[in-house]
Amino acid sequence: MTSPISPPQQSTTSPPLEAVFIASSILVYGLWSLPRIFNNLESVATVEIISTPLFDDVMSKYTLACIRVYISILFLTVTIYRWNKKGHNLTVQYLKHSKLKRQAINLDGIRSQIMFTQWSFNALTISFFLNGMMTLAVAYQEMGHNSRYSHILNLLLDKTWPRVAILLFEIAGPTSMLVSTVTKYALWPQAMKGPRGSANLRKPVALMQHNANIIASLLEVGVLGRIPVRLEEFIIAPTFGTIYVFFTWALKERLVETKEPQFVYFFFDTTLGKKWTITVLLVLLALLMVFYLAFTFLDDCLLWLGSGIFTNVIMVIALATFFCRVRD
Repeated sequence: MTSPISPPQQSTTSPPLEAVFIASSILVYGLWSLPRIFNNLESVATVEIISTPLFDDVMSKYTLACIRVYISILFLTVTIYRWNKKGHNLTVQYLKHSKLKRQAINLDGIRSQIMFTQWSFNALTISFFLNGMMTLAVAYQEMGHNSRYSHILNLLLDKTWPRVAILLFEIAGPTSMLVSTVTKYALWPQAMKGPRGSANLRKPVALMQHNANIIASLLEVGVLGRIPVRLEEFIIAPTFGTIYVFFTWALKERLVETKEPQFVYFFFDTTLGKKWTITVLLVLLALLMVFYLAFTFLDDCLLWLGSGIFTNVIMVIALATFFCRVRD
């Protein structure tokens, strides 16, 4: 006698419906708000604001442009090196109660772009590049400098590109702070419990992406320019975060050849239960909003505390120590 066919069971790694609802609500609201946000940026997203140094008495527009472009080239070089570097395998140190079996996840080539760290790093790279090239175009115009590339640079002075650049920084600033915070206070201690310890996090590329990102973001608002981070666009960072959450949920059974579920971050492990998954999601979104608020007030705080570029540099270094980590 044949046994009755059992109904299909829901995968234990499927995110709880409550978490999907929360993430979906934020994503839908964020995407719905994007056209309004883009239009409202018209008053502040100007090449004049982007190209004006914070301390124009000691820094020219050309110098500001060069610093921004050099930072973007450095970051792009790190990304290209990471893309082409072979033999990078990640074994996530899951928590004790996880139902997942630890397996080596290959992160070579295009897979190097899977990590949220890289998403934030790429946004910061493009933001610095756009802001630098727009500043360079304005500087060349003011210096009366004409070259065969001037007409290409002038294309960036269209009103669309300043809005794109500011939105990218409003994403990259808070997310870089989130990346560095999570790495220092969550990923690093958890990695040290594994057989290889923090070896992957101590590699030069990892140190760059987990430390230089927040340093560059703080330098932009505290030393270099006047790029606004406004409360009106606060939803942009959580929207970016929820896109990554859906991305990591969709990717969980495609990371290893056996098709067994894996996550690149231990705290995204949905086998730890509904309460854990929802709590992690809410905490990460709350941190993103807190860090967004931090960037909106950071320039005002530095202006109140400091009296010049050197004072602000010291303050930026002091702030960076709360987020950076380079050794065990």
